[in-house]
Amino acid sequence: MTSGQMETSPVVSVVVTVYDRVQFLRGALRGVVNQTFRSFEVIVTDDSNNPEIKGICDSFQRSEIHYRANCSPVGVALNLRAAIIETRGCYIAILNDDDAWESDFLERLVTPLKDNPERVLAFGDHRIILEDGRVDVDRTVENTARFRRNTLQEGEIREWAMLAVLDQVVPLAMAGVFVKNAIDWDLLVGDVSGAYDFWLSCLLASSQRPAYYISRRLSSYRVHSLMETSRKSADKGENMVFIYGRLIQMELFPGLKAPLQQAYRDALFVCGKNYLFFDRLSEGRKYFLRSFKTCPSAKAVGGLILTWLPKRIRTICVSSQRMLHRLFAFRNKWGREGNSRQ
Repeated sequence: MTSGQMETSPVVSVVVTVYDRVQFLRGALRGVVNQTFRSFEVIVTDDSNNPEIKGICDSFQRSEIHYRANCSPVGVALNLRAAIIETRGCYIAILNDDDAWESDFLERLVTPLKDNPERVLAFGDHRIILEDGRVDVDRTVENTARFRRNTLQEGEIREWAMLAVLDQVVPLAMAGVFVKNAIDWDLLVGDVSGAYDFWLSCLLASSQRPAYYISRRLSSYRVHSLMETSRKSADKGENMVFIYGRLIQMELFPGLKAPLQQAYRDALFVCGKNYLFFDRLSEGRKYFLRSFKTCPSAKAVGGLILTWLPKRIRTICVSSQRMLHRLFAFRNKWGREGNSRQ
């Protein structure tokens, strides 16, 4: 760059979050640098300060790729926020180190945002892939249906608060591009942890600006043994309690007050179950009680009763419940397969 030139800011800042894992990162970065849309920067934000991760970034020898690391771990949400504060693009795309993009991902999602600056978000659908990269067709179809993206029409969506907040329709962390200045980044706090993508989707929806949906699978979400969602812990689920509690407290969606209360109740119940699973009965009891006080339900009462029962009886009750869930899941799957053959 000559002295008479000024550095041109990229249109999109791609933030790749990573913690220790290295086996998928090279593939994720390869998918970014091979994009047909060329005006982007990549910030790989490493919460483990791992020299091997820096080495992978340096091996690409691409000026668009920037490596940053935290001196000590801060958690996934604050790791993301620290990187976004350093970004220069007007649009943000988030990519986890174990996921992958199609080569036209950015081109297809940036275009609707540039066409109409009022739009705050563009998103698409995604595939489910296995550890070796093979597509799991059944789980892909089921995932699309579960989050109701199979019912969405391609194009602009003006009323999407319910879709984002209650249906969780936006796969922000692997299939979305959004406007950076549409979010107050002070609101991205450590309490949201791994649910940062859901929290950001809610904040974007609260702007009351339209979103745009591309009815295509533009990326791949990898399922494997080291993924965060497969980790079990007693406090897992507290982030959703925090998020629903904050949404109610901030009154961002006054028209969704009742369903938000129900979602908050269910999140409290899930936390109670997690503590119950790890035999932390007093904490589980508190969550079941809070769930009941928020919105009375028979399952919260059942959870409370379980915390007072001997462990042997508790184990039998929990096992029976799991067996019922498996039977219902098998019955539903058998019914779908039977219908598909007609």
